[in-house]
Amino acid sequence: MPTRIIQHLISQKKITQEELPAFEKEAKEKNTELEDVLVKRGLVTENELAQAKGELFGLPFVDLDKIEIPYEILHTMPQAVSENYHIILYDKKGKEVFIAMVHPGDYRTIEAMDFWAKREGYKITYAVTTHSSYQEAVKGYTAFQKEVKDAIQVLEKKKVTEAALKPKGRLQEVIRKAPVATIVDLLIQEAVDVGTSDIHIEPGQEESRVRFRVDGVLRVYLTYPAHFHGSIVARIKVLANLKIDETRIPQDGRIRTNVYGQEVNLRVSTLPVMLNEKVVMRILESEVKTPTPQDLGFWYTVLDDIDKIVARPTGVLLVSGPTGSGKSTTLFSMISALNKDAVNIATLEDPVEYYMKGVNQVQINQEIGLTFAGGLRALLRQDPNIIMVGEIRDTETAELAIHAALTGHFLVSTIHAKDVLGVIPRLIDMHVEPFLISAALNTILAQRLVRKVCQSCKKEMTVPAALEKELRTEVESIPELSKKMLEGVTLEGTLKFYKAGGSPCDVCGGSGYKGRTVVAEDLVMTPQLTDIMNSKFSVEDLTRELRRQGKTTFKQDAIIKALHGITTIEEVLRVTRE
Repeated sequence: MPTRIIQHLISQKKITQEELPAFEKEAKEKNTELEDVLVKRGLVTENELAQAKGELFGLPFVDLDKIEIPYEILHTMPQAVSENYHIILYDKKGKEVFIAMVHPGDYRTIEAMDFWAKREGYKITYAVTTHSSYQEAVKGYTAFQKEVKDAIQVLEKKKVTEAALKPKGRLQEVIRKAPVATIVDLLIQEAVDVGTSDIHIEPGQEESRVRFRVDGVLRVYLTYPAHFHGSIVARIKVLANLKIDETRIPQDGRIRTNVYGQEVNLRVSTLPVMLNEKVVMRILESEVKTPTPQDLGFWYTVLDDIDKIVARPTGVLLVSGPTGSGKSTTLFSMISALNKDAVNIATLEDPVEYYMKGVNQVQINQEIGLTFAGGLRALLRQDPNIIMVGEIRDTETAELAIHAALTGHFLVSTIHAKDVLGVIPRLIDMHVEPFLISAALNTILAQRLVRKVCQSCKKEMTVPAALEKELRTEVESIPELSKKMLEGVTLEGTLKFYKAGGSPCDVCGGSGYKGRTVVAEDLVMTPQLTDIMNSKFSVEDLTRELRRQGKTTFKQDAIIKALHGITTIEEVLRVTRE
């Protein structure tokens, strides 16, 4: 960041001279720009930063989010030039072109633009914009909505419908070609652009719709005439190697494609519903840089326990939580920390979602009899040190997992239970003896995912008195050993929480949220817990042991993160609702 802009921010009291070295160090450690650090910390918004640049360089500020740039105007400048110099040509009047810059102090950009303008016979008027609005505007080169609309218009003109094609036996031929293929390609590309985890393609009576799940929440991104739905589903089936003419039963497949030079894998699931077939595509990365537990949002006592767990050579770690709560990512985070040449790691997954170099990953296949239990039995003959089982679903798998731990292996897996207190009764329901559970089990972890409030547009708020009383009771009941989680939080007076600011915001796109984080609780096997399990016990006994260990519940963890301004109280109530 140019020194002039830094001094301007100091003069505006956005930052102090004393704070500057720490921010610069953080930017260097994270290999990012200083302005990114300041924006993420909420010290200055992207708009304020861009306006400051405009004042210093004598240029107007333009908010590209509020401008619809015509396709033909945007393409006056080649996409490669726009992306190379972080500029957007957003308007044109005769031979005068209007260009928005992210870095107005970059004179190499000015020289390149002047050369381009002279060659093309244009006169340039410059402006300043934010990085995030530039990123949104540059997507116009792909013109997702426009190209989809154009492709649908072509389909309308050709009167291409599933019903018209099937009798002639030409369905497979047509769906391999544009414009249906274009629509599917654009859907996948747009989904990757916005950070989607799942694409839902759903039939309707008059209109079908496409929804993207972003940060755990589904949003409608596209609607199209329902009579094209069958052709679009068929195109996806071709890509996923599924049977096009089989529409009565669910099918599962995979698509491997390339987006912006990066390989992207999609897990495809089709399901017959009332009007047609619904398709859900889960976007997977072929090889991921697995986040650490700290990156995922684990902290304090839970993080300390995870560090101790992965240092143990034997035992069982079980992670519980609802579907979509990040259990698999947590397991992979731990496996990644243990992945060394000196150990043999094997996984049993249904399906294999992430490829991990150096790990022997096995895909469960019920149709040929390769179940979790059968696979685990085979793995025990493969001299493993560490085993990951995707899920413990039945008695046989549970007993084999316990047996593996008792014979010198370290095993991690997931199990369906509401919280840590429900895991032990769940294992007992599977007819596993309590004394075997206490001998093999290391730790139980329960988790949920909450959306993180956007740090650029969040606003302080207070909650209704009745709700505040309930929340304060939870906070006051936090065990002494976990009170350090409240450092930096003021509990005197009215409790302060934050809410999503929303539109207009350059960082979160107006949603008010950016990313997700874990809220969790854990229970460690101790001699006291062993004594409880080896006698007739109740949930109340387990609750007392949880408190004796100084553990917070995931509800308390969520409330503390809301008090720290990491999430909102609405998110806390959403994920902790009974």
